[in-house]
Amino acid sequence: MRKFKDIISMPHKITAHFPILLLGATFILSSYSGFTEPLKNEGLYIGWAIEDITPPLPVLLRGQYYERLSKEVQSPLKVTACAIESTDIKGVKEQAIMVSMDIAMIFQPTQDSLRKIVQSQIPDFDVQKLLLNATHVHSAPDPKSGTEFENLLLRKVSKAVVSAWLNRKPAGISRALGYAVVGFNRRIQYDNGTTEMYGSTQRSDFIGLEGPDDPGVDMLFCWDLNKQLTGIIMNVSCPAQVMEANYLISSDYWGEVRKQLRKKYSRDIFVLGQCGAAGDISPRDLPRGEKVGEPNMWNISGIVEIGRRLVQIVDAVYPKTINSIQTKPKFIHIVKEIDLPTRRVSKEEYTKALSIVNEIRSREPKDMNSDSTAWNRFLKVIKNNEMTNDYGPWDNKETDFGILKLNEVLLRNYENQDIFPFYKVEIHAIRLGDVAFITNPFELFVDYGFRIKVRSKAKQTFDVQLCGDYGGYLPTLRATQGGGYSALVSKVGPEGGQILVDESVKAISSIFDLQK
Repeated sequence: MRKFKDIISMPHKITAHFPILLLGATFILSSYSGFTEPLKNEGLYIGWAIEDITPPLPVLLRGQYYERLSKEVQSPLKVTACAIESTDIKGVKEQAIMVSMDIAMIFQPTQDSLRKIVQSQIPDFDVQKLLLNATHVHSAPDPKSGTEFENLLLRKVSKAVVSAWLNRKPAGISRALGYAVVGFNRRIQYDNGTTEMYGSTQRSDFIGLEGPDDPGVDMLFCWDLNKQLTGIIMNVSCPAQVMEANYLISSDYWGEVRKQLRKKYSRDIFVLGQCGAAGDISPRDLPRGEKVGEPNMWNISGIVEIGRRLVQIVDAVYPKTINSIQTKPKFIHIVKEIDLPTRRVSKEEYTKALSIVNEIRSREPKDMNSDSTAWNRFLKVIKNNEMTNDYGPWDNKETDFGILKLNEVLLRNYENQDIFPFYKVEIHAIRLGDVAFITNPFELFVDYGFRIKVRSKAKQTFDVQLCGDYGGYLPTLRATQGGGYSALVSKVGPEGGQILVDESVKAISSIFDLQK
């Protein structure tokens, strides 16, 4: 039998078949690592686990002002855990367990409870180095404390965390950056200076989108010592909200990524999905809309398409990653708490909001079951839109009810701002070789992610939002000047946003300057 190098040097009589041979060789090299020596165990250990967190039906879904009772599962909700540990030549250990959940958000009390459970089961792990992030689906139940769903989360997430930790095996990593069209800015600007989330682009005074989007997809590939791909940490700056207005339980496009990777590679590859800075982003091209024949980004065809795009870039970067595996990357993980100033509501803003609330309330009928209440008129619009429109959003936050709800939040914030002048935030900064992970608990507007990335000392920076708690939207100054729902309803404003950026950059710098 001829060796591969002999085939390459054979005379021209096989030239006609050479493209086929070369294509076959390329496939073999990219899918089977038998041509190379196994990797050396140099003290890096990685373990994976996945658990199903789909609740019994029927169940109310979190993510809209109105109730959506789900009686069907489009795709199961999952929690994926990746445990990482290293030991250097001096015997010093470093640890992290990253957890991604197909839910809307995580609340700090749930994280605190989970850490207590994990501490009792794996005492050799520092539970402060457990970090949880939500993929921000709007097709899962409310995970708030005391609910049946939170109890399910605590059981299943703790099981995944412990399993991942116990499954640690010698490993290597490699990083990659790809580009995929997933998210678009969803804040629509008008020529009077105002901005609306999901505003109409059909108005004659539409002048453009308020901010940018981020098509970069940061990936960290994890390998065993035989160069078999075990899992991918994938960071996408877009919430998993294609299915946000449906009455279905769904893991959205992350479920499709898992499904399509399994089909393509004929085995399970763990995928830990992270949402990068994306508070002003959605998976919809609002200026073009459905006019160009794009798959419906409010329904199943949209998640299938986004899954295809993300799997496509995994394929594109795979050959590079398999040839750049590190088994001894610098691994440093620090956890910091920072106090961010809460957003101040001025006396003028308070007075204006109070006037708006009083005016709408003055028109409310005495019978709260009347069809003419702001709430019932809001629900009627939704039902009509669901029956007549193929595309969302079905609700309208510029109705009396939406305006009332927004301004009532402003009133509460004004009343509480001196009682709670700061919002305490836990951030994790992790170095893995040339890669940095930096976390935050917000729906962070994409510009903040750019600010962190350009100042980061890492060659590649994964900013992970909705991690450890839910801090709500964190809008930019430009957004607050335009107004609209996602810019006005926030615990922390632009001043706190810049402090978050500065502290995140400092944390990254400290782990890249630190000699370990």
